[in-house]
Amino acid sequence: MEASTSSVIYTTKSKGQTTPSDVRVKFDHAYNRKKMASIEKDIEDIWKRRLAEIPSLFNGTKFRLHSVEEKGETLTLNMGITCYKDFQGTNLSEDVLSLQGRGLCDYDDSQAYMSDALGVGALVQTADDHIVLLFRSRNCGEETERWDRPGGHSEPKNLVGPIQSDEIDLLELKGDAVVEELFNSIVEEVISEVNIPADTLEQPGILGIQRSNLSGGKSNVEFLIKCKLKASEVESLYKQGCQAEAYESEKIVLLPMEKVLSAPSCDLDLWNKMTAGAKGLLSLYNIYRHRYIL
Repeated sequence: MEASTSSVIYTTKSKGQTTPSDVRVKFDHAYNRKKMASIEKDIEDIWKRRLAEIPSLFNGTKFRLHSVEEKGETLTLNMGITCYKDFQGTNLSEDVLSLQGRGLCDYDDSQAYMSDALGVGALVQTADDHIVLLFRSRNCGEETERWDRPGGHSEPKNLVGPIQSDEIDLLELKGDAVVEELFNSIVEEVISEVNIPADTLEQPGILGIQRSNLSGGKSNVEFLIKCKLKASEVESLYKQGCQAEAYESEKIVLLPMEKVLSAPSCDLDLWNKMTAGAKGLLSLYNIYRHRYIL
């Protein structure tokens, strides 16, 4: 994996990928980002500018991944709560390196002041062995006009309602419900972004977790989801234009799996136009393939 774009923090320990029964969640206020008055002011200023640039942005609550623990095939996610405004104002700040340096100085943790809103992404594999890539539009909040895998974020509001992140009582968040939301969210993202019917998608499994170094160390849980449709059918459904989040992408490409297996050398031009998240996902899939399939 390219050290300049992403780094792996977890890979599945099972041929069947990591399933909900393998995942535990531990919440603690210590897993929230640290705050400082000057940083909070900068976040507010950045958010106002971003809203002026992209009015479609919405400040929803997000889960924050602090760290992971592994014991056998069990994966524990140590999590807090954050929001998209804080993500824009920290992870995507022009001063991100300074923020990370301050975190190292103050807490011996480069991510201490970072939102690190937890993302989800999926390698959607069609029945004839193609994967789905979407070209991100300018309406997105990050990595616009690049090829990306379907994905987004899990939503705490689905568990506690539409309340602000600082009003959420972490003790009210049940681990099993959060795990269910994590796995459900990636299926919902695939449905809403690609227009693939739910009954054509198999249950997702976690391939691994990566940090995007181009987004201030943001973590992403990357899944494998097999689809019962062929590439041509998926492309046709996408082009019908009725997906709920059609504004987030401009076009689709169905990439043959043999290109995935030899990335990035297969198509250097396409590889160079991919997001860090998409590159990381393909690298995680190759780790999985070499460990459990070959």
